[in-house]
Amino acid sequence: MTAYSPDARIAKRAQELARSLAQLKDNPRVLNIRVIVPPEACPVCQEVAGTYSKETAPALPTEGCSCPRGSEAFYQPMLSEIYP
Repeated sequence: MTAYSPDARIAKRAQELARSLAQLKDNPRVLNIRVIVPPEACPVCQEVAGTYSKETAPALPTEGCSCPRGSEAFYQPMLSEIYP
């Protein structure tokens, strides 16, 4: 697996998303986590679009994704306060 192979890119993206989810879960200002997917995403990715509690937010990228460039879904925090 080279640094530019699709498998390497997917693995790196999975690590980044896991780190992002962990940070959102640890942040006390985050109430819920929204999963955003582009309109052209595959049906598997479209299924996970929505708002989740911190405890139920799904892992990304979605298993079974058939998007041509890989999953482009991402997390968006829903905050309890914007300014300290």
